[in-house]
Amino acid sequence: MASLFSGKRKSKKGVSPLIAAVLLIAFTVSVSMIIMGWFSTFIRSTTTNISESSEEAVGCSMADISIDHIYIVSSTNTTQVVVKNIGFVDLTVKGTIMNTTGASCINNTGVSIGEGESGSLAFSDCKGMNSTASFDRVIVTTSCSGIYDVIKSTSYVTFG
Repeated sequence: MASLFSGKRKSKKGVSPLIAAVLLIAFTVSVSMIIMGWFSTFIRSTTTNISESSEEAVGCSMADISIDHIYIVSSTNTTQVVVKNIGFVDLTVKGTIMNTTGASCINNTGVSIGEGESGSLAFSDCKGMNSTASFDRVIVTTSCSGIYDVIKSTSYVTFG
């Protein structure tokens, strides 16, 4: 009986150098195409984001507001805040009024005020805003980040 391991062994050959070089080039090209596609998309989205942010910053550079007066009617728990757009950009204005106990009344609906115009923010159900002793502040914000006004003085407030 002859042994299975006796005799000549067949030598196993690897992949030929030519085929290995072709496979290596194909792999390199496909990986570089994937990276190039991702990088192109990344650059395009980054450029768009920067352009939008720049346009907003340039547009808002001419924005400004001022709170003209605050009318608080304690019998109906309502407040009106008169805001003037003293900048050169149309704005959407929102606000919050707070009293000394920490209670607040918020207008998240907002009102659009054109450049150079005045508008009124209406607040309802503003309990506890009934006297100069309870009034703390009014904060008005705009659609342009960083453009706001705060009033803490009761000289701007009329109680009714």
